[in-house]
Amino acid sequence: MLAVTTGHGNLKSHGTKAAFLSYQKDAPKLFDLESQYDLTIGYWSGSSHNSALTVARVVRWSPASPSYYFAGTLGIGVVDRTTDHLGTTGQFTVRFAVGRRFGKYDLSIGESHYSNGKYALGLGWHGPNTGEDFLSVMLAREL
Repeated sequence: MLAVTTGHGNLKSHGTKAAFLSYQKDAPKLFDLESQYDLTIGYWSGSSHNSALTVARVVRWSPASPSYYFAGTLGIGVVDRTTDHLGTTGQFTVRFAVGRRFGKYDLSIGESHYSNGKYALGLGWHGPNTGEDFLSVMLAREL
């Protein structure tokens, strides 16, 4: 699947615009849920502008109908530079979304977060770590 995601920054990333291009490939089930591998490149604007490259694992849960789903993504990546929001170039990425499939197309809305895990994981990195947050819409097509 090839996906284009666009959105606006929120929380500490307010005022930024973001765009991401992703390739997702089916993966073995994870926690007995549908799963994909994800490779994403992205960019966001604003005073903390940056570019990112991430690899991640997506899981999807369809509670009532196979057309509707909830998705969770967890991955690791790198950004081009440190900023007032990201104190290291190594990052974790998380996305939670709700979506619907339309034949070969997929549409979802979700919240993405980039962070080095300084506080959540207690890793003790130096520098800031408020992270970057984006509310986004993703449109994908099966290949």
